[in-house]
Amino acid sequence: MGPEEHGGHCELLFDNLELPADRVLLGEGMGLKITQMRLGPARLTHCMRWLGLAKRCTEIANEYAANRHGFGIRLSDRESIQIKMGDLAMGIEMGRLLVMKAAWALDQGSFARKEVSMAKIHVANLLHKAADVAIQINGARGYSTDTVLEWIYRYARQARLVDGADEVHQMVLNRHLQDQNRDFWKWDVQGD
Repeated sequence: MGPEEHGGHCELLFDNLELPADRVLLGEGMGLKITQMRLGPARLTHCMRWLGLAKRCTEIANEYAANRHGFGIRLSDRESIQIKMGDLAMGIEMGRLLVMKAAWALDQGSFARKEVSMAKIHVANLLHKAADVAIQINGARGYSTDTVLEWIYRYARQARLVDGADEVHQMVLNRHLQDQNRDFWKWDVQGD
């Protein structure tokens, strides 16, 4: 459905592969731990790219609305367009703040599971919304290949699945909420 990044994805099959014990990272049976250690920072790099794409959608919609007239009025002068654009601007800023907080927590030595999950859910959904709103404002032009919007829209759908589906991250957040109760909202590094 969407475009493939970096040449697509593949599956590797290792048949009868053996490594000497001194060549196994972190030790035997620690493969998932290594994977988990890199997932937080990797999810944030997705979020940063998705924020850039959401901003691009907003720029395209803004430019079109500023120059397009319908029924005697510029689209950007319509309250409905202003509300949509203001909501996207706020969503992008919220996404930036969530990503920065998660990066800060990682810098403090935390796995930042809670913070990364919040950023991943918010920004993935924001990207989908930004592409959808920009296409709606641009009308048929947005749906065509005349802009990058249709590509971003197809790309955005996979954002809610890669590196953990939204629902998995929501369950992670609930687990933290149950464990931390009111401390869930503290701005400090808590145990992972």
